Amino acid sequence: MKNQYLQKQQGMATLIVSIVVLIITTLMVLMAAKVGIFDFRMAANEARYKEAFATAEAGLDFAVQKFDDQFRHNFDGTAASWTTIINNSQVPNGRKADGTAAGAGEASFGVSITDTGALIGGVSVYRFQSTGLSADGTGTATVQREITMKKILGGSSPEVSVMAAGSVGTGGDFNIVANPNGAGNGIPVSIWTGGPSPNGDVTFTGNSAATCQLGDFNGTCSNPSGEKLSSKGNVGPDILANDPNFPHDIFQYMFGVARGDWETIYSMANSNYQVADNCTGLSATSGQKFRLWWITGDCNISGITIGSETAPVILVIDDHTLVDHSNGTFYGIPYIFDNPSNPGIPSADFGGTPVIYGALVSDAGGGAMQGSYSVVYDSTLLGNIASPNNSANYGIGYIPGSWRDF
Repeated sequence: MKNQYLQKQQGMATLIVSIVVLIITTLMVLMAAKVGIFDFRMAANEARYKEAFATAEAGLDFAVQKFDDQFRHNFDGTAASWTTIINNSQVPNGRKADGTAAGAGEASFGVSITDTGALIGGVSVYRFQSTGLSADGTGTATVQREITMKKILGGSSPEVSVMAAGSVGTGGDFNIVANPNGAGNGIPVSIWTGGPSPNGDVTFTGNSAATCQLGDFNGTCSNPSGEKLSSKGNVGPDILANDPNFPHDIFQYMFGVARGDWETIYSMANSNYQVADNCTGLSATSGQKFRLWWITGDCNISGITIGSETAPVILVIDDHTLVDHSNGTFYGIPYIFDNPSNPGIPSADFGGTPVIYGALVSDAGGGAMQGSYSVVYDSTLLGNIASPNNSANYGIGYIPGSWRDF
């Protein structure tokens, strides 16, 4: 009788334990299912947010490109043109990546543009805010950044025909037409170099090498009926050689950006698809939409015309050689750039009768400046390349630290 009682007690205990285990297991399964559903919802929310975020980013890029296009077509320096640009660049809600209206079940964005009130170089800074919406309409994300239009020549256009951080005239018959007012009204300057001597010496070794005024130039400064400013054996006051006031950073002098930050100027050319490894695609119309071209290889301009007086070109030769062995014609500013990030040594290889209208700038002297060539200072051309009222003289400038998402 006692054994039967104990067996019943043991059976009851086993049943209770089994029930407790079953309840705990059930609770664990329910908890796991709840966590799984929660994780699934989180993953779905994250996916919708990522879709909305990517759409907002696409909207920001779309609006900035639209703004740039409007600027190229409408900017004339007036307040009215800015109003047109901003109004035409706003993107209403419900648009997709190609700018058309999004259909049902498609992700979309809208972009607003506001004037921050800040000015950089006399140009307003604008805030672009893009809000993306996921395809199902439940996920949203907003991103923004500030941009302005920055002048390519944020520093100064050259005030002399030839500006070199080194010597000039180690060989060849060059002809330099001076800026008639380079050192003040009626005081001509043709060549400006940095020193000290002999680093920036200017020598005339060729019998036909000379400098002159525009009225004395007929393809050469050795015009028998003309008057030379400087020539072999007669270096005149139009030559500013080994000048202690020569800028220590020519890149900054021209672009308003330190040499070490050259990529900010490179990005302007790159965003306008004007970075190339040679100059074969350049022509007389290359400066019409945007002045700056950045060349990462040797640039051979032999026998071709690049730019024009009304649409000149700023041509940066990045640690390579500017070549012209025939009668090429260049309108603008070729800049032989010694890039601090690259191991190359920039140079020029001139022969024949190439003519540069505008100014020639070089980070390297010596062999980089020898050869037979003509540089004709053109104040009208340089005025066109520095004009604050021409859209081709500007590139998009992104304000550092202005990007954010929320």
